[in-house]
Amino acid sequence: MSLYDHIDKIRLDALKELGNIGAGNSATSVSMMLDRKVDINVPDVKIISLSDLWKIFDNPEEITAGAMIGVGGDLDGAILFLMGTEDIKNLLEMMMLPKPEDLTNMDEITTSAIGELGNIMCSSYVVSLSNFTGLNIHSLPPKVVVDMLAAIVSEVSLITTDGDDYIIQIETNMKVENYNKKISGYIIYIPDQESLAKILKTMGLGIDG
Repeated sequence: MSLYDHIDKIRLDALKELGNIGAGNSATSVSMMLDRKVDINVPDVKIISLSDLWKIFDNPEEITAGAMIGVGGDLDGAILFLMGTEDIKNLLEMMMLPKPEDLTNMDEITTSAIGELGNIMCSSYVVSLSNFTGLNIHSLPPKVVVDMLAAIVSEVSLITTDGDDYIIQIETNMKVENYNKKISGYIIYIPDQESLAKILKTMGLGIDG
């Protein structure tokens, strides 16, 4: 039986709390980046199969964008921050940057802005994970990803090395001062079983066997 089969409501709630702490930390950094008050909440956390990741958006061929960072130290894996096409365009509008018709054809400034936001979201989650668990974790240099969700899933699947294909999916909603459109995104942690077992153990929710 996989470790993921033991993730009950208590453990899921603990992982959600971890996501909330990460969101709170990232709100401060994003607020400084945008020079506006920003609130970020976490309405939902799920453990899902990597092969089901495409279901978070309506169309697996939709172009999405965000950032991916590797995780090093006491934990392994990678963290993605992804936003759908309309959320990306709303974000760029709010930042008073041009809204591209085609996300695969963005200029350097626009790509950099998306990458910076994704890096803040991913890195804040890593810091929260480290502080909350006491594990020595660090993030590796970020990579901006712009592609069809199906293609990103294929790339991410190469990261999983122990035969598991489960991920922790953290939905985030961002509310920005003086901007009335919804901006949503997903923090997606792809840990191996050993890393997830370490996280749960530090929370006092370890699984024997």
